[in-house]
Amino acid sequence: MLLITVFVVSCKDEWDNHFYTIAANKSELNLYQYIQSRSELSKFSEMLKVTGYDSILSQSNTYTVWAPNNTALEGVDIHNMDLVTKIVQTHITRFSYTTAGLSSLSILMLNNKFIPFAQSGSGFTFGGKTILEPNLATANGIVHILGEYVLYRKNIWEFISQTDGLDSLRAYINSQTTLVLDSAKSFQDGVFVDSVKKETNFIFTNLAAINTEDSIYTAILPNNDAWTEAYNRITPYYKTLNKDGGSLFQQTISKLILIKDLFFKGKITTPVTQDSIESTIGTVFHNPSRLFSDGQVNEMSNGLSYVSSKLNYTASESWFKEIRIEAEWANYGRITSNYATSVVSSIGTGYNVSSKYYLTLVPTTSSSISQLFVNFPLPNTLSAKYNIYCVILPTRIVDTADVKPNKVKFYLSYVNSTGTQVTNAAIDANNEVLSPAGTSATFTTDPTKINKILVAKDFEFPYSNLTWDVKDPTKPITVALKVLNAVKPTESTFNRTLRIDCIILEPVQ
Repeated sequence: MLLITVFVVSCKDEWDNHFYTIAANKSELNLYQYIQSRSELSKFSEMLKVTGYDSILSQSNTYTVWAPNNTALEGVDIHNMDLVTKIVQTHITRFSYTTAGLSSLSILMLNNKFIPFAQSGSGFTFGGKTILEPNLATANGIVHILGEYVLYRKNIWEFISQTDGLDSLRAYINSQTTLVLDSAKSFQDGVFVDSVKKETNFIFTNLAAINTEDSIYTAILPNNDAWTEAYNRITPYYKTLNKDGGSLFQQTISKLILIKDLFFKGKITTPVTQDSIESTIGTVFHNPSRLFSDGQVNEMSNGLSYVSSKLNYTASESWFKEIRIEAEWANYGRITSNYATSVVSSIGTGYNVSSKYYLTLVPTTSSSISQLFVNFPLPNTLSAKYNIYCVILPTRIVDTADVKPNKVKFYLSYVNSTGTQVTNAAIDANNEVLSPAGTSATFTTDPTKINKILVAKDFEFPYSNLTWDVKDPTKPITVALKVLNAVKPTESTFNRTLRIDCIILEPVQ
């Protein structure tokens, strides 16, 4: 306790000594007057005057100014108002900041950029630039003199907005800007006073807030050639029926798919050292260095951007992924006939079951003319090839003595190339989809193991089947797999109770 007390008192003494030293040397001039009085700051003083910040720094409000000296500003064109304004705003912040007790701070400047103010060895830096004279107190704030000025860094959105060759990316992001009602400004005490609108952008609110300084991102920015190549690669997967939006919807969704995996949290400075990275929407990319191999890196105020001449992610890791429908999940509108259904946990059984639950289907009739089937809607299939599987569990998962197999038949519903809905197309022994009038093959399970039955091989859906809302009647799920129980009531060597784990659609490249 004695040691702690001595340490705390020592730190306080050091702080107080520093503070009172600054106060004792305080100038009676305001910030602008003080800067104007220093001959080595004459160019910065002139910059303050031409931008109007001379009057701001002459008021009673408190500011801190990191003032670059004349040597630092040599070569800066005072008539370049855009550059001069950026330099001035990058070096001024509200409130007083001294080096007393400083380790490292991130300071919000007048241009809404965060600049690091930190101790460096026996001295201090601002934005990585050495402070030559710190803690010069004035009547309304603090001045620190720099030997170099801090460069204005664009954030990622500013970079996209102002960089040649990113026109396609820029146009798409701009197209997502919409006006919505600003409830906070339109209502007062719950009473509507005026219709005040504010801008919102889907990309900034759902993928990455690259237009602000609050978070750090790494962005892969496709140039116009990369955008076109990626779009042409993606769009065939989203062929859409005219009644569902046709080519316009196909274009819209393809651009959204293109951009969804371009942003990552934090700075990825050496991607070659990372085993995997995750985009802001959760897509995981393994061996990520290839994603950045064509990219030219740029330091941004809110992270890093890599301008790329090609997007090197593949279909299977970004948009063309496995679809897995858990049999126990009925939200998509699963239909059963002549079955009593129950959802059962697999925990403790020793069987590796998807999501730890499965669907048990117990017949409610012994009639030989009553069909036993379950129909699984399969949403979000793309206009692409899949291998379709049905995973059936053995009865031994509940009764180790039961070695009776199951027998099933499969039927696929989908929209064909002419845009016609096909219902219950039979599937033969070669895993080919026939017409509804065709004869479906019978598949017999192995009662000793989990059966991942290949239903249809290399089946290509002519149209995509995207479903945002399972209850939307205007966009019904057009793809479904029907599993028919092929065991007759008199076949005592087979089990009529079915246990289904899931339906899997694996992409075929």
